[in-house]
Amino acid sequence: MKRGASGAETADQVSTDYPNPLVAWAIVVALFIAYIFSFIDRMIIGLLVEPMKADLGISDTEISLLQGLAFALFYTFAGVPIGRLIDRSSRIRIVTAGVTLWSVMTMLCGFAGQYWQLFLMRMGVGVGEATLSPAAYSIISDSFPPKRLGVAMGVYGLGSAVGAGLAFMIGGAIIAFASTAGVMELPIIGELRAWQATFIIVGAPGLLIALCFMFLPEPLRRTAQPEVRPPLSAVGAFLRGKAGSLLNLFFAVGLVNFAVLAAVSWLPVLFMRVHGFELAHAGYTAGGALIIGGLIGLVGGGMLSDKLEEGAPSGRIRLCAYAALAGGAAAVVFPLAPNPWVAMAAFVVFFASAAVPIGAAPSAMQQLTPNTMRATVSAIYLFIVNLIGLGLGPSATAIVGDVFFPFETGIRYATAIVSPLGFFAGAWLFFAALKHIRREPAA
Repeated sequence: MKRGASGAETADQVSTDYPNPLVAWAIVVALFIAYIFSFIDRMIIGLLVEPMKADLGISDTEISLLQGLAFALFYTFAGVPIGRLIDRSSRIRIVTAGVTLWSVMTMLCGFAGQYWQLFLMRMGVGVGEATLSPAAYSIISDSFPPKRLGVAMGVYGLGSAVGAGLAFMIGGAIIAFASTAGVMELPIIGELRAWQATFIIVGAPGLLIALCFMFLPEPLRRTAQPEVRPPLSAVGAFLRGKAGSLLNLFFAVGLVNFAVLAAVSWLPVLFMRVHGFELAHAGYTAGGALIIGGLIGLVGGGMLSDKLEEGAPSGRIRLCAYAALAGGAAAVVFPLAPNPWVAMAAFVVFFASAAVPIGAAPSAMQQLTPNTMRATVSAIYLFIVNLIGLGLGPSATAIVGDVFFPFETGIRYATAIVSPLGFFAGAWLFFAALKHIRREPAA
């Protein structure tokens, strides 16, 4: 078995060194389910915009801060120290604690009666969710050979699309049911409105998922010196040495994430305000489009990225660049389409294109990074991606809409301006990363 100078595995490592495929895929499935529920808890607020605005008397911009900044603030800044902890401690235990925290905080959102309370609870959701992906990237990379990493990462990443889709679909069903009951009166708790009940119902299953993780094995770290964990200065030196490829890749995915969240956060609202859908109908339509697009982009994109250039990082990044160009074109079409079904079809193309980097980019990153610092580098990647995407995406659309298009259907024009800019800027950075990847030192 060959290794790079920093302990990273090379592509010709034999598959017999990896865990039993059944065990590896069982862990991926568990992480996939956790990722689904993390996105349900993260994205459910996008369906609750109208009832929350009516009850709390807040604007689109204030809602966007709950969708983005409140969540992203601690999700991003907690990510790097959590990544360091993951590189030194049991990844499974950290995931268990994180799932528990974000589930409890989501449920507490249902008891909030004021805006500032919701803001604080959303911060707590962000801290909990910051544990999952750095741990998952590290675990999956220790479980699959490089030529199969794209599919495994794609399946894990599919949890984001399925979770976002189910958030809208399940949320629509809960809202429809709860609305027929009106305001609910519960002992001790008191009045509970439909949007509050939705937070409690979608947060509760996470406690069971956290319990299941307590019975999963901790995979063996695949490094020649598992006891050695490089200091942050070494991580910084590594990233400086690969600034052209890795940092361009990080910011490219961040801009694609910006484009996606600028649109997806307001997708049910767009269907309601522009096409006249009822809330539940908008949830089912938006959710179905997310799941279909995610399946195409994540599973299909993951398989394709494993085949291009035999799974080399350059092939994966090239695929991301072309997908971003396609996504930018679709981002112009779907918000402006006069027919809701044309809009939905264009959105499927939009989201399938956006989903490709979710699996392909982390796969390339893991291949370019030594094992001993993968979780820390993953945390830095997620810091950049989510600070740009989560922190700015939802608010950018809301601000452009509130300032330049302050009328009922203005959200469609704001989306058609903000989202394509993110995609095309991301494509430019993907191509920039490709120019550097062969000139930089190996990991």
